Amino acid sequence: TTYFDDHKVAGLLHLKVLRSPHPHARIRRIDASAAERAPGVRRILRGADVPRNLNTLLSLLNFGKDDEPSLAVDKVRYKGEPVVAVIAATEREAFEALAKIRVDYEPLPAVFDVEEALKPGAPVVNEVYPTNAFEYHGRYDHQKIRFGDVERAFATADHVLEARYQMSPIEHAPTETNGSIAVPDTNDRYLVYTSTQALFFSLDTAAKILDVPSNRLHFVGGTVGGGFGGKVDTLTEPLAILGSMLT
Repeated sequence: TTYFDDHKVAGLLHLKVLRSPHPHARIRRIDASAAERAPGVRRILRGADVPRNLNTLLSLLNFGKDDEPSLAVDKVRYKGEPVVAVIAATEREAFEALAKIRVDYEPLPAVFDVEEALKPGAPVVNEVYPTNAFEYHGRYDHQKIRFGDVERAFATADHVLEARYQMSPIEHAPTETNGSIAVPDTNDRYLVYTSTQALFFSLDTAAKILDVPSNRLHFVGGTVGGGFGGKVDTLTEPLAILGSMLT
């Protein structure tokens, strides 16, 4: 069984990402000078290097607003948000260079509870949605589905139970993590081996972020080691392709 990482490519470079340690903070300054001089480093990527640095998952369906940067610029909005990427000759050299990057953060108030986030005066984490609620075309987006006569059913029921129900957060945990390899091909095209579970969705998203025609990208999938919906987020392909273009 072949996974994306089983493909052997000559001259392979490694890209690793420095991530935010804060749930919400302003980025005052990024000093990557020491990382640029570190052994094996070929390139440092910042938000300014990404052609279209804002996207949102379902923008291809004209749903939602572009509010998620591939690499954060002015501030970070969640713990783990990508800030700077390092491209180096080996994985170890990439990690060692990441450790040399210094980011001056100004921590900002954050929200950790849904109901607290919706109260007046709650900290605004994402200015695109200043009420901390998802709005679409100026309204809260929802769909009402109604079947039958609810009030009549209540009136004739032997018992009516009212309670508060709360679901726990759930996150996908695939055996194979997200990843991709981008390889320069002939005719100014790029071949991408990827663990995405939605090849054409990820291809078109990458084309949008990189501002290139989709026919310049050739995505090759394979066995996905678990997806569950979490591997349509196109997390690694745009930066991998961009790194290949710039090196």
